[in-house]
Amino acid sequence: MKEWQQILDLWSRVEELGETAVLATVVKTQGSSYRLPGARLLLTSRGERVGSVSGGCLEDDLVKKGWWLTERGPVIRRYDTTPDGEIAAEYGLGCNGIIHVLLERLTPGESTVLELIREVRTLRKPAAFACVVSPKDRAGECLAIDSNGRVQSGPTSTVATNEELIGAMRSALQARTSHHLVLDSGEEVFIETLAPPVRVLVFGAGDDAKPVTALGRFLGWQVFVSDGRSHYARPEKFPDADKVLVYDQDASVLTEPVDDWTVAVSMTHSYSQDLRVLKELAKQPLRYLGLLGPKSRTLRMLSEAGLDASQMLPELHAPMGLDIGADGPEQVALSVIAEIQATLNGRSGGLLRQRIGSIHAREANEDDPAAAWVQSIACA
Repeated sequence: MKEWQQILDLWSRVEELGETAVLATVVKTQGSSYRLPGARLLLTSRGERVGSVSGGCLEDDLVKKGWWLTERGPVIRRYDTTPDGEIAAEYGLGCNGIIHVLLERLTPGESTVLELIREVRTLRKPAAFACVVSPKDRAGECLAIDSNGRVQSGPTSTVATNEELIGAMRSALQARTSHHLVLDSGEEVFIETLAPPVRVLVFGAGDDAKPVTALGRFLGWQVFVSDGRSHYARPEKFPDADKVLVYDQDASVLTEPVDDWTVAVSMTHSYSQDLRVLKELAKQPLRYLGLLGPKSRTLRMLSEAGLDASQMLPELHAPMGLDIGADGPEQVALSVIAEIQATLNGRSGGLLRQRIGSIHAREANEDDPAAAWVQSIACA
């Protein structure tokens, strides 16, 4: 998500000034909520704020009370937004859920979850983070498994040697999920998998690649544009791209490494270039591979490349994009980016009004904390 980089940028400025900040993290939800566990809001003493823990309903209260609530250490702030809840009338909330927000004071130089997120983004390797939700006098105690697999604990944490928790965190890392867990000792913890941002490889530097690049960047994804034609692949044409590259005719079209958080789209409008891209990308472990153009064109390329379409499913999307009646570069880009988002979250891209159960990327049994799984695709 885009807000991750914004939070890290603001925290860097706070560190440079030697000041402190308050970090608010959604650690538990029951019923309906706008944000899932893991959503964060950073508040500074200068009144700046980045991120969100709700649709804008709770942020003002946290801005007013976050500093004095954390004077004596981390604390869990509970918001009951159900019709009969204690704050529904005051805030005019309509989420019909209960939201638990961890508030903690951050000091420059101390190891925090933000440093862990920064490491994940830099190394592009996932990490796991766990914090105690209850009992209240233990709230905020944390444990981490960094991107290199090392276990790290907070200065006052008593869960550092809990093998049950460490094992559950390693399992969450392997499954790429986040969830709540009640330990045998009775503590309830929120285990969060932190993953690198989505990386989008855009092959083709035509005009219709510009809105794809802009929308990807708007979501906080890393976007790399490449083309075999130098007069197309110009940095000034793609100000939103992280890099704009030209690949040689005799070299690989891949100029960036492919990992588990990489997707690709080919939209060169050149049959020979798209065929070349398809042949090479078919060998890569991509979560999503989209091809622009009609299905007949793709079938011809697959045949010519000696590839079996059935063996490339479900990663291959051709024609790429959701069926929204798109016309023109901007609408096509919206269709494609939306399909990538849906695919990464294991969704079909259908209508929410026709969905049965939770609209979030988690299992339906939301009243059971141990079953409230959240799929962790990207922390960006």
